[in-house]
Amino acid sequence: MDYGLPWGEMKAGGYGLLAAHSGRPRALSESKRLGGQKGEIMQAARKLYEQQGVACTTVKDIAREAGITRELVYYYFRNKQAVTEAVLDDYVEDLVESAIVWNEMRKFGDTRGSLKKCIATFRRALYDATGKPRPMIAVLEELGVRDEFDVRAVRETVDCINAHIVTEYAEHHKIEIELVYEMFCVVIFGMVGLLKVKPDISDEALMKVVEQTLRLDMKPLRPPEADRAAG
Repeated sequence: MDYGLPWGEMKAGGYGLLAAHSGRPRALSESKRLGGQKGEIMQAARKLYEQQGVACTTVKDIAREAGITRELVYYYFRNKQAVTEAVLDDYVEDLVESAIVWNEMRKFGDTRGSLKKCIATFRRALYDATGKPRPMIAVLEELGVRDEFDVRAVRETVDCINAHIVTEYAEHHKIEIELVYEMFCVVIFGMVGLLKVKPDISDEALMKVVEQTLRLDMKPLRPPEADRAAG
């Protein structure tokens, strides 16, 4: 099986999923997607990994899918492992961008509506409309990096939520919990696990779990401009 590096090294975190945490809040407009030809190579690899598996995909296959030579693949990536790391980075970006898109859909003061959209976004990020796991799950499990991926994806998603959404919530509501960052990590890890244990759980039930765990204030608020107009 051609994973691009020894299986033991890969299992030990050879794909660099647990890179050092920068600690810098991410701007909502910031994207970490690869662009240009390098991005096209990564997308070609991602497509093939999801269709036929990582081990059955060679650098030659990736080059053919991208419509370039093998030499050009090696110009942008030192080896297949580096291509695979880029695919894993793109999966993380999928989840972080889902949180950013959800944030853009939120309506001020409508905590219940925002939470409902959040749960729907979370479920769509992991499962398709039929409840079947997204193709990335099979890739992660083949590589043996599901746990490491979950850690990084949760960390980067919570970084984004904590830096922007929690800050806004705190301006208009009382935060009823301590260790806010850690509690958000618990909630997201917990929902991932809960969907594995109980895949048919309803969105309403998931909403109630999040509401109770984070002790959210579900009372609707009027937009600040509405209060100014009334005054």
